[in-house]
Amino acid sequence: MVLAAVGYLPMLFFLPLFLVRADPFAKFHGKQSLVIQVALFVFWIAVWISDFLLGRVLGGMLILGFIFKVFAWLIHYPAGLVVSLGYVVIAILGIVQSLAGQYWRIPVVGAYADRLAF
Repeated sequence: MVLAAVGYLPMLFFLPLFLVRADPFAKFHGKQSLVIQVALFVFWIAVWISDFLLGRVLGGMLILGFIFKVFAWLIHYPAGLVVSLGYVVIAILGIVQSLAGQYWRIPVVGAYADRLAF
C-alpha cells in the first residue's frame, strides 16, 4: 500500500509499476499516476509552446501584439495554476485512497489507465 501511495508523487509512478509487478493494487495506482503525470507533462509542453508562439512570436506585432501577449499570460498563469492545483488535489486523494487500501478510480483518468498493458 505504501508503494502505491508513493507512486502518486511526481515522477515516481514507475516504482509501483516495476518494483512490485505481482501486486495488482500497486499496479492499479501506478497506472493511474502514470496517466495523470503524462497528461500534466503534455499540458505544460502545450503551455510553453503557446506562450512562445503567442507571447514571443506574435507578441512582437505592432498593434495586435498586446492582445496576443494577454492571451499568452492567461494561458500560462491562471490556466497553469488551476491545472497544477487540480493535479495536487488528485495526487493527495490518490495517496489517501491507496493508503486506505481502496481501489479508487479517478474519473476519466481511470478509463485510460485500464487500457495500459503493464
